[in-house]
Amino acid sequence: MNYKKAITESTLLFLGIFLALILENFVSDQELDEKQNRLLGELILDLDETIADIQNDIESHNVFFDRTKKIAEILNQNDSEHQRNLHENELVLSGIQEICVNYAFVVPKTSTYESIKSLGLDLIEDDSLRTRISGFYELTLFRISTAEQRIYDFTNGECWPYITKNFTWASPLRLTDREVRLGPISEIMDWIALADLQALDYRQLLGDPVFKSMIQELIIRRSFQLLHYRIGLEEATRVKSGLEEYLN
Repeated sequence: MNYKKAITESTLLFLGIFLALILENFVSDQELDEKQNRLLGELILDLDETIADIQNDIESHNVFFDRTKKIAEILNQNDSEHQRNLHENELVLSGIQEICVNYAFVVPKTSTYESIKSLGLDLIEDDSLRTRISGFYELTLFRISTAEQRIYDFTNGECWPYITKNFTWASPLRLTDREVRLGPISEIMDWIALADLQALDYRQLLGDPVFKSMIQELIIRRSFQLLHYRIGLEEATRVKSGLEEYLN
């Protein structure tokens, strides 16, 4: 009888431990799932801000790129066209400082992604979504940053020094405002508008091969920059949509 009682008690003890372990693992899995879902929700909010940031920079760089292309068109005009379009060309060149502007950078929020990565990206069961997320944060953002750095290096090293040497300020700086979007939030901030410039020697400028080479290089670099911005915007939007579907 004691022998049977001991077996029964041992069996019940084993079952109790086994059930406790199952319950503990279940609770741990539930907590991990909740933490993962919370982090993925925060990642969607981060992507909202990053998408808005990229959209802002595309808008800004389109302005800079359009100015650069207009100046390239001026350089391709013949003498009679220069004479006929003199006033219009001077107006275009008065805003030449826009070709050197380099203040617009994408500043993505990556802290949530790093937190998810520390837990293990394999927690995201969808292989395709996991690949898109890591591809965006590890590769696409790096390419955007590299393109921005190439613009920054060239404008600081070549563009601004040339403008400073060959142009003079034709108007004073003036205060204005600028709309800045951070995710769904839009704010109006004080801003200093770019002042007009005037070429020291208009005809010499148009015949300067260094100037023409600089404009051509800027067109190439800004083209690549805008290309990576658009790719990044498309990928970020696709990742966000995939996350929303995954959580639903």
